[in-house]
Amino acid sequence: MAVPGPAPGAGARPRLDLQFLQRFLQILKVLFPSWSSQNALMFLTLLCLTLLEQFVIYRVGLIPSQYYGVLGNKDLEGFKTLTFLAVMLIVLNSTLKSFDQFTCNLLYVSWRKDLTEHLHRLYFRGRVYYTLNVLRDDIDNPDQRISQDVERFCRQLSSMASKLIISPFTLVYYTYQCFQRFKHMQIRVNAEPAAFYSRHQHL
Repeated sequence: MAVPGPAPGAGARPRLDLQFLQRFLQILKVLFPSWSSQNALMFLTLLCLTLLEQFVIYRVGLIPSQYYGVLGNKDLEGFKTLTFLAVMLIVLNSTLKSFDQFTCNLLYVSWRKDLTEHLHRLYFRGRVYYTLNVLRDDIDNPDQRISQDVERFCRQLSSMASKLIISPFTLVYYTYQCFQRFKHMQIRVNAEPAAFYSRHQHL
């Protein structure tokens, strides 16, 4: 006799709450069992690649302004050097993006393998597989859930990994830059009072 359970779709909708965070942390412990694990090393490699990629993008963004000076001075050698530098930076940026994507794909495969093996160990422990397949009617096809849900979760997480890594660094960097432009604007706005105050101090 099947154990009664809630009808499919009758439960509460997924929410970003404490239970979600606890489960996500449990998954992270499976994906990153230690700091010296293969997944952790690949994640650190992805961090380095992403930071280097952002630095290259920043350098590429400075090149157009440098062309104004080179073209204004009619500096042919400077133009050739700057063009060569631009081409090298663009090629390096493309290479870093390829390595970034390759590392994300490796993480996806490794994460999926580790998480699937972990779930299978839990699934075949004791009579869990029998309980889920026979005695529970609120879980449909556990085998398919293990294979498909893990695949979707790992693929989505790997595609978001590089963006999640770089977001805090980008936020901190541009917050600092905005603060420096704000202080510069304050100096410009208060330039006249500051000059009068400085003159008064000397008197």
